Amino acid sequence: MAERTDKQRILKLEEDVAKLHEVLAKQGVNTTGETDVFGRPFYVPVDVEHKATVFNLSTLADCHNPHMRGFWASTFGFFTSFFSTFAAAPLMAYIKKPENLGLTKGEIGWSNIASVAGTIVMRVTTGYLCEKFGARRAFFGLLMLPVPGIIGIAFTQGAAGFIICRFLIGLGLATFVTCQVWCSQLFNRKVVGAANATAGGWGNLGGGITNLVMPFVMLGFLNATDENEDIAWRLCYIVPLALHMIAGMFVLSGRDLPDGNFAELETSGAKQKTNSKVVICLGVSNINAWILVITYGFCFGVELTMTNVAALYFYTYHGASPQLAGVYAACFGLMNIFARSWGGIISDASNAKYGMRGRLWAMWIVQVIEGTFCVVMGLLTKDYASPDDGLGKVVANFQNGGFEYTLLPEEKYYEVEGCATQDIKTPAKVLREGFNKTWEVGTCADCIDLPSRLLVADLKNSDCIRNSGLLGVVVFVMILFSTTVQMAEGLHFGIVPYVCRPALGIVSGMVGAGGNSGAVLTLWTIFKNTSVARTDDGYVILGAVIVSTSLLMFAIYFPDMGGMLFKAGSLKYDPQRVKVPEGYRGADVLDHSVAAGADKVKEVEKETKPVGNTTETV
Repeated sequence: MAERTDKQRILKLEEDVAKLHEVLAKQGVNTTGETDVFGRPFYVPVDVEHKATVFNLSTLADCHNPHMRGFWASTFGFFTSFFSTFAAAPLMAYIKKPENLGLTKGEIGWSNIASVAGTIVMRVTTGYLCEKFGARRAFFGLLMLPVPGIIGIAFTQGAAGFIICRFLIGLGLATFVTCQVWCSQLFNRKVVGAANATAGGWGNLGGGITNLVMPFVMLGFLNATDENEDIAWRLCYIVPLALHMIAGMFVLSGRDLPDGNFAELETSGAKQKTNSKVVICLGVSNINAWILVITYGFCFGVELTMTNVAALYFYTYHGASPQLAGVYAACFGLMNIFARSWGGIISDASNAKYGMRGRLWAMWIVQVIEGTFCVVMGLLTKDYASPDDGLGKVVANFQNGGFEYTLLPEEKYYEVEGCATQDIKTPAKVLREGFNKTWEVGTCADCIDLPSRLLVADLKNSDCIRNSGLLGVVVFVMILFSTTVQMAEGLHFGIVPYVCRPALGIVSGMVGAGGNSGAVLTLWTIFKNTSVARTDDGYVILGAVIVSTSLLMFAIYFPDMGGMLFKAGSLKYDPQRVKVPEGYRGADVLDHSVAAGADKVKEVEKETKPVGNTTETV
């Protein structure tokens, strides 16, 4: 009886210990003592492939190698690239002026296209680099690649140099591929949707932060340079330059895979050397990958487009100051704080309940809602007059203390285009309407005290968008639009790791390049197209395209998991046209038994030492 009681106590104790392990594992604590193939401990719970099985608030507070260090390095590195690529967008109100670079609307359009065009090829190339050299080293190279462009843009003197420098800086956006590949190689499939979405989303946040921060950095440098706009906007690029240096060092401190870096794992025999021809053929021959290339172009591509055009839209159409226009535009990118993660979480939750078919349906529904909000945003202002309607010049006004003022007729911006707004340095004298009196600007008794910069605009025409009072509604709809854009992005990369695991880097690069291709296509055919004169008309067209292209998702099918309309195995069709060679493993698939054997040999060697012609055990 006593013996049975002891056994029951032991069983009860084992059950309690197992429950404790389970509770701590959910909190992101590795209580089982799992180590990599070289004996280094993991700090989060892992599966048999040593990929992290938990991704939650507890793990986000951690930065240990390899899992969470890789996550944070991916996030910050991609954030930095986004920040530098779009640093020019919120400064465009200053850069485009004749006294600075004097950019035309067409040249601004070319610079926006250049900032995202080069990354199309670069992202596909980066997929191969990730397979060959590892995401970490490819990441570092991509962070250093834009540095010449960041330095060069501060010294450029014309539109051509400006466009070339934005092209070079934009190449860094290929870090998105390294970000997603690295996280996919570090996190288990059950949580990879959330991990990928959060890293990508918080990286995309750089677009919102640059719109938010750079106008105020500009104000600081304007104060430091006595309102010299041409010098001030160039000095602003010190910020992205510093971020690239810091991010590069941080990325190098990570680890390629959970068990180590490529070189040491290949030496140990745990990792196969990448066959370039095989991975490229596998990636480009997968039809699911090509469908995702197109549909991702109309979620991530839309984000790139909005990050380029939103600040200038709010300044030009709604009459916001460059600083406030940056804040409103930043709202689009700031939704990445949570929205892309929501997409990943919804993808994982849909997978848990409905499998791959749930992931696909969730992606399609969100993308259709995204397109609908885009259409609504454009329709809100369509019946009002805009600065692009060719209304002719009018006398510019500004308000102060309940009175309306104009500039003196000899001032450069005495007149502006109908419904337009202009940010200017405050002149020495202004004219109060109705009094026919010139006022000096200053703090004397008979002077008018004005800030160092003014917004002068067409305040008389009540039909203008800037005078319609719709700014708040437009921003609200844009926030809803942005939320669904980011969610759709997260939902896409909840599916990408399943497309072709042996060619994960290639597929990630292809889909990522699709995002940039979508941005180039949108900027070229809509927002730079002279036949689409108004930006709000462009939003309506873009929304319709988003909804239309989303129908392609119905053609995605996985033989072992099904598609939106067909269950697994119900079709003989296989989207993987070139088959995976027998015995070929992906870059993140290790043979742990080989590595373990090599590790035991090393241990035996350490435990023995030669004595004369014999070997003696220590």
